[in-house]
Amino acid sequence: MYLLEANNIHKSFGETHVLKGVDLVVEEGQVVSIIGPSGSGKSTLLRCMTQLETADSGSISICGRTMTEDRNGTAVYSDKNQLRQIMLDVGLVFQNFQLFPHWSVLRNLTDAQIRVLGRKKEEAEAVARELLSRMKLSEKESAYPCQLSGGQQQRVAIARALAMSPKILFFDEPTSALDPELIGEVLEIIRDLARQHMTMVIVTHEMTFAREISDKVMFLDHGSVLAFDTPEKIFAQEAHSRIQAFLSLLNKK
Repeated sequence: MYLLEANNIHKSFGETHVLKGVDLVVEEGQVVSIIGPSGSGKSTLLRCMTQLETADSGSISICGRTMTEDRNGTAVYSDKNQLRQIMLDVGLVFQNFQLFPHWSVLRNLTDAQIRVLGRKKEEAEAVARELLSRMKLSEKESAYPCQLSGGQQQRVAIARALAMSPKILFFDEPTSALDPELIGEVLEIIRDLARQHMTMVIVTHEMTFAREISDKVMFLDHGSVLAFDTPEKIFAQEAHSRIQAFLSLLNKK
């Protein structure tokens, strides 16, 4: 079953055509990584999938619900109730954490559960504490984001997304804001989610990680899908010359 299906997605900002007919399908339990050079449209694609941006044309469905359909080259969005139901199935982890700085870790994890899902405070706190235990952050529930390392803040952000019980989880370069020594702890959390068959779409510059964790890898270049295949084929010696050039440049850094 496809949890996500996007067809012929176009998006422009002014005169800049950022996405040029992108197709993406993600099956339940799959991990899909999106790679490519900066400015290739990776984050814009994620933002279109999570309703932070609106596509200009194309169709998107998530968990069997239509977000937008294409009518004569224009993306027509579903009604507000349908879009809200879709968002309840979607989790997003930002590259810069987006935690509320004036709230404790525990409140960062419980507020949306109570306000959006209608959970009782006691239930929300139980869910939050179980997730903080999984993130190895149980002792930090009363701390504020400024008292945490970058890696700890990102783990809290992942726990916050999981607290909403999403069916598909999106990551927008989850390690790009971290010091090198903190990257590993966040990647290990994502590996653990993959082992639990969490459906994930990950924009990343961590090539070794993408190769290891992904069922499929998409290579975006100048807003177009250059390849969408298994990691073995994407990272193979005989891959597209543009992909080889990109990977070779990364290896030299």
